[in-house]
Amino acid sequence: MKVTINLKITVLFAAAFLFVCALFVLLGKVQIDSYLTNEQNRQKEIVEKIIYNLEMREDFSIHDYLLSKSFVLVENERDIKYIIAKGEKVLRVDSVYGSFSSIIYHNQIFFYVKQADSKQLLYELNTSARLEYLFLFSFFFSLILIVFLYFSVLRSLMPLKILKRKIENINAGKIESLHEYSQINDEISEISFEFDHAINKIQELIKSRQFFLRMIMHEIKTPIGKGRIVCEMLDDQKQKERLITIFERLELLIDEFGKIEKVLSRNYQLNLQTYHLSLILEQAEDYLMRDDFYQKVKITYKEDAMIVADLELFSLMLKNLIDNAIKYSDDKSCEIICSADYIIVRNTGMQFKKTFDYYLKPFVREYNAQVKGMGLGLYIINNICNLHGYNLTYSYEDGYHTFKIIFSRLK
Repeated sequence: MKVTINLKITVLFAAAFLFVCALFVLLGKVQIDSYLTNEQNRQKEIVEKIIYNLEMREDFSIHDYLLSKSFVLVENERDIKYIIAKGEKVLRVDSVYGSFSSIIYHNQIFFYVKQADSKQLLYELNTSARLEYLFLFSFFFSLILIVFLYFSVLRSLMPLKILKRKIENINAGKIESLHEYSQINDEISEISFEFDHAINKIQELIKSRQFFLRMIMHEIKTPIGKGRIVCEMLDDQKQKERLITIFERLELLIDEFGKIEKVLSRNYQLNLQTYHLSLILEQAEDYLMRDDFYQKVKITYKEDAMIVADLELFSLMLKNLIDNAIKYSDDKSCEIICSADYIIVRNTGMQFKKTFDYYLKPFVREYNAQVKGMGLGLYIINNICNLHGYNLTYSYEDGYHTFKIIFSRLK
């Protein structure tokens, strides 16, 4: 399960919500117990004062006295009978003037008076309801505040999702500006501003590199074109064909450099179609331009698979893989095995001194005094495989290097 920031915040606020609920339940119970205890003691004192005043004054009114002590008379006869029957009597004082009791019912304490003439009066505090409402108001206000903060935090994180989507688009080659976040004065705007600044620099570097490569390719193609024109003026047909082949080879190499540059800069649009593997190998053979191709390369077809690929790019990849296999082989040859789900290129040679992943990096190569190179072969091959969604694997057994490209067979 992926633990996201939203999930963490949700869990945090859910825990805070439950904690506040539990805290208010606990505080409510403590508050109610304290209130009932204090009120019970107060009513005990009230009973003592009522009895004292009744003894000292003949005109003393119990009803008026209780009203002055913040009590109100319960007038509903049904409620009176129900509270007296169901309530808990926590205090009772009997006297010649009547019976005085404190009754607890639904977390409220009532004052019950049964006079000597059998008249029954029930009083409740007019402040008890206010206290309860105040407590409930505090409780719901706290919950609403937590919910508000929760959605406020989630809303403040919404730009991160947009930022993530735009970064994914940038990774896919769709450059989008992030300057709209600069109006928001928070950490996310600072991140987007710095990221936008970095993207602009990267774009400038990419444009500079593309301009530089195009300028070089243009400058190289100019003498090639002139050389082709001069070749047509030669009388010696053999020399003419040889020079034309050389110039065509140079022009092909320049086109390859252009394609490789687009692949490495993630700026290449694949033209995916279904091809027989044999057709792709024929194209790779043309790219190699070796007269001794079948003397150097042994091809075994277990099955001429149909694969989905960009013909030019996949052929270019196989050309590089075959060319490397021939150059670095002890006997200057290699073997190709074609199957339904993979293609293998094998050659003899000394075992790599480092792991295969090391050689997939750019400008990294095994030292060989007889073979010159830039160390980009496997890096380019792996990138083209990844671009097609295929997997390049490597193994070394019995003196053979085995490069295996695994692809799904077309159903």
